[in-house]
Amino acid sequence: MKGVRMRRLGSALKRTVAVGAVLALTLGMATPATMSFADDAVGGSGQSSTLEQNQKTATELDENLETKVTLSFPGKREAEPSDVVFVLDKSAFSDDKAIYDQAKSFLDEVKAKAEADGLDIKVGVVIFNRIGNVQQGLTDVVTGYEAIKTAMGTNLSSGTNMHAGLLAAQSILGADEAVKDENKHVILISDGGTYLYCKNGDYTKPYTRSFGSVKDVDWKGGIWEWQSREYHTRSAKKFSDGSDFIYSQAMKSPEKLAEYLAYYKDQYQNSDKNWAQYDYEYTTEAADKGTANPIPVDVNAPCNSDVAYISADDTFQAMADLGYDMNVYFRQKAGTDFDGSIFLKYLARNTNGGELDTDFNKLKAKLVDKIAAGSTVEDFIGNNFDFVNDASKISLNVAGEDLTPEKIDETTYGFGKRADGTYRFTLKYTAGENEKLVFTLNEAAVPAKPVVLTYSEVLVNKPTEAGTHSLKVNESATLYPVDGNGDKGTAGVFPVPEVTYTVAAPEPKPEPEVKPTKPSDKKPVKTTKGEKGAMPMTGDTFSILPVIGLVVAGAAVCAAGIILKRRNH
Repeated sequence: MKGVRMRRLGSALKRTVAVGAVLALTLGMATPATMSFADDAVGGSGQSSTLEQNQKTATELDENLETKVTLSFPGKREAEPSDVVFVLDKSAFSDDKAIYDQAKSFLDEVKAKAEADGLDIKVGVVIFNRIGNVQQGLTDVVTGYEAIKTAMGTNLSSGTNMHAGLLAAQSILGADEAVKDENKHVILISDGGTYLYCKNGDYTKPYTRSFGSVKDVDWKGGIWEWQSREYHTRSAKKFSDGSDFIYSQAMKSPEKLAEYLAYYKDQYQNSDKNWAQYDYEYTTEAADKGTANPIPVDVNAPCNSDVAYISADDTFQAMADLGYDMNVYFRQKAGTDFDGSIFLKYLARNTNGGELDTDFNKLKAKLVDKIAAGSTVEDFIGNNFDFVNDASKISLNVAGEDLTPEKIDETTYGFGKRADGTYRFTLKYTAGENEKLVFTLNEAAVPAKPVVLTYSEVLVNKPTEAGTHSLKVNESATLYPVDGNGDKGTAGVFPVPEVTYTVAAPEPKPEPEVKPTKPSDKKPVKTTKGEKGAMPMTGDTFSILPVIGLVVAGAAVCAAGIILKRRNH
């Protein structure tokens, strides 16, 4: 009976395993995936927190093999932090109330937008007199607003060294490696006059040169030093218009100034002449007493203003070459008879077409409207999934407001319809081998008021090989920003989420049933030839006597048992 029970139990277990394997196979063909996140998810009604970076997430596959994909943007990283450095001529800026008020208003607007929109903007202030004075290092425009404003109002005196101011700005901007060069902005406000310069990048030590006493006139390395050469030498050449090749003519146009400075730059760098030997540090004492080593009054000798212009221009163009956004504003001190606007236009020849800036609107748009109308998101879905072209499975939330999709045509949806019939946002689907979505912004987006787009995809290219498979829900998704001026910015890439899909291993084949052993078909072993009754020979030596003994002993025990049983009964 026990043997029968064991055989029945074995059969039941086999049946249970077989049922379990079939069930696993049935369910395992579409095992739900675990939700995949690139970062903390953002979305839903009431969204108000500032987004740190673009996000893309995907939910687990449901029973229909669909996943919900959510794109959230723009993050602070994609809006990109910015640096702004004011480089202020101590006289032109502080003495011109109009430009001060204009700059102050710009600062107020930038601060308000940065605070409301979650923008990362830092502002620094450099004021140049005879040296470059970093009045305020790069400071968050929101938290450091008062300090920045105070620094802008600082009034300094003694000398004018534009080169030093630009060097100081270059130094503090270059030290901020967290901000891209193209997002670094310089605001130079000056009357264009400069006559001091620096060496070896040291903006704390000014230099000049002087022709010394020329007919009882000693300009002592100041702004009028060029007159000693111009009034006491003859022009060695002519400009293309036939005018004398002199400083006062060069300051008539940026083109003339370019030709003039190129000539004197060659002279300054002429090692045979060694004009640099006449450079001396411009100290308070030197400003009063001049130098004991004056330049020879030579038509080819570069004066201090020449070197100051050349040095300032070299640094300005180097910053522009790095990609810095260079903005130049001309403001002249009231009552001055010096006009340096030509030099400022010369500075701006490669950055603003030689034109000077007149307001801060363009710069403001670069800073606070980085992802403006015209920006797009392109999402290439790939081969594994198809977009579910169903309005009920598409949603958009902007700054906490849910916008219901409206079907414009078979492949296009609009969100936030305006009175003129246009939409705040549109989504267009393109099917085919290069299946993609294009989401277009018709208004600006900011990190503090993110755009959250959700749509569904269905798995169409299901793996068949047994095991768990990680599947990308798209090939790529990219934000292409356009700023408030219509200029393209740096593209921002979204992460690519993955979902899992499990294919169960096939049911193992049942083991074959064990059949009862059949009687042996082998022929009996023949006995060896010899005496009658001899045991068969198998090749081993075998003794019959022990076997006979055992048989006899067993018979005796059985007989004894029978006799005893009878007695008991």
